[in-house]
Amino acid sequence: MRRRLGLVLTAAALAVVMPVTSVVADPRDDKSEVDERVKELQQEFEGLDEDLARVIAERDAAQEKLPDAEAESKAADDALAEAIEKDEDMAARLTSAENAQKDLKDTIKSGTEEIDKHKTSATRIGRQAYQNSGITSDLAMLLQMAEGTSADGGIGRVDSAVRSQQRTIDKLSEQRALNKNNEERLSGVTDKISDLKDEAAEAVLAKEAAQVDAKKKADSLNDLISAKDDAEKTISDNKDKTEKQLADEKAEQDRLAEKVREWEKEQEKKGKFVFGDGVLANPAKGYPTTSPFGYRVHPITGARKLHTGMDFGVPCGTPIRSAGDGIVVTSGWTGGYGNRVVISHGKIKGKSIASTYNHNTKLKVHDGQRVKKGDIISYSGTTGASTGCHLHFEIMENGGYVDPKPFIF
Repeated sequence: MRRRLGLVLTAAALAVVMPVTSVVADPRDDKSEVDERVKELQQEFEGLDEDLARVIAERDAAQEKLPDAEAESKAADDALAEAIEKDEDMAARLTSAENAQKDLKDTIKSGTEEIDKHKTSATRIGRQAYQNSGITSDLAMLLQMAEGTSADGGIGRVDSAVRSQQRTIDKLSEQRALNKNNEERLSGVTDKISDLKDEAAEAVLAKEAAQVDAKKKADSLNDLISAKDDAEKTISDNKDKTEKQLADEKAEQDRLAEKVREWEKEQEKKGKFVFGDGVLANPAKGYPTTSPFGYRVHPITGARKLHTGMDFGVPCGTPIRSAGDGIVVTSGWTGGYGNRVVISHGKIKGKSIASTYNHNTKLKVHDGQRVKKGDIISYSGTTGASTGCHLHFEIMENGGYVDPKPFIF
């Protein structure tokens, strides 16, 4: 009983400890990681609203977790297959043992009937022997028969009768020994069946635990696939709209570049063109760069998009200063750029240089105003296609966008 209790307790524990791999969490549960990725996406891609950024972040998180989820699901399926195989093996062994038990019981029953038959014969022989002073009636009859025949013939019959009686007694003894042996075997088989039932119970619990684990892993994998597919559909549904927004943004960039080029030509004709000192300053000194200049693959359209400037992580209302001496080309609202200031710094090393300051909450300068390096020209904000307070700063060289970093650091 103690052994059986121990096995049952062990089997029950399997339901708890059987799963050895962790369930893959839904990417939406990893909120802090997703939130961080949302911020990164919004910093990298101006105009990308938070909802779409979150969809993209969740898709990326799901995609990243898929290989582990697939591996865990396969491991759980393998464990389930192993548990089912063991369960079937235990069932087969138990059936075999129970069949052996039944055969032994039938053999013992048959042997007992045989013992009863031989016991009856032996009892009759013993009773007759007692009544005839140790000589059975059959023997007496045979002796009488022997008197009327030749000595050899009579004695032969007597000898045969005695041997027959002895065989009856021997068979009784043999059957008893055989039954005792079978009963001992039956006892061993019965104990084995008890142990097999305990092991079978363990196998059943292990199989059930493996089934639960396999379902969890499969559900987790399916959740990830579903989350990824849903996100990809949302992204796809927004592709046309995003492509139009990017096209409008590119058109605005080109329009501004052309406007700056035309303005500078006019100023040069009028003799009012400013020639800078060749050195520009950081317009948001002391604040971190949150997104550098450069190309990156847009997460919705899949196209390479140029981030035309560099972003500084400045709080709303932070004073923004002119990077150098110059003349304000334009100051006002400019679509996705929000409140924007564009300053021409004239020619630096033979190239026309202009700087732009975008998403401001308030402007301090007007078109045609001359400014000095370090003058406050605006206060930072999040106007236009912006998802948070920052300064989007650009450098235009001969009307084209270039990396601002070499100019201000």
